[in-house]
Amino acid sequence: MPATEADKHIFVNNFKVDLHGDITKVSAINMTIPKIPATTGNDVRCKTWRPGRPQFGNITFTGAEHKEGVKTIRQWLKTAHDGGDARKDITVDIHNQKGEVVRSFNLMRCLPVAYHSVDFGSQGGVHTMNWSVEVRVQRVEIAK
Repeated sequence: MPATEADKHIFVNNFKVDLHGDITKVSAINMTIPKIPATTGNDVRCKTWRPGRPQFGNITFTGAEHKEGVKTIRQWLKTAHDGGDARKDITVDIHNQKGEVVRSFNLMRCLPVAYHSVDFGSQGGVHTMNWSVEVRVQRVEIAK
């Protein structure tokens, strides 16, 4: 049976992040493009604008707290805290209902800037403990 348009629909709650397996939420990817003053060449009094280099905001990853699961995140934070080269590339894959990757975001040279250890929550009678890490992104590439 051929794929229909409904099969190609992107479900935002069906994603995978290679940073950690227990990530339950990814914040928005914000980008701003500053404007830079420029001239047309002949008349320096006539100001025009050209786009600058895109700047990306911080992205927050939230995950479920497990005894053994957070060790890799905490080791990454310790490396950054100790002054080591802690930049890493993170891939966020968005899947459709069939589990196929329909869009992939490559977050390049991410550096952790904040970490929140345990956040308690309760939704629908289920009590959860979550951690969150905020990373600074240098560049974003959309692979698919």
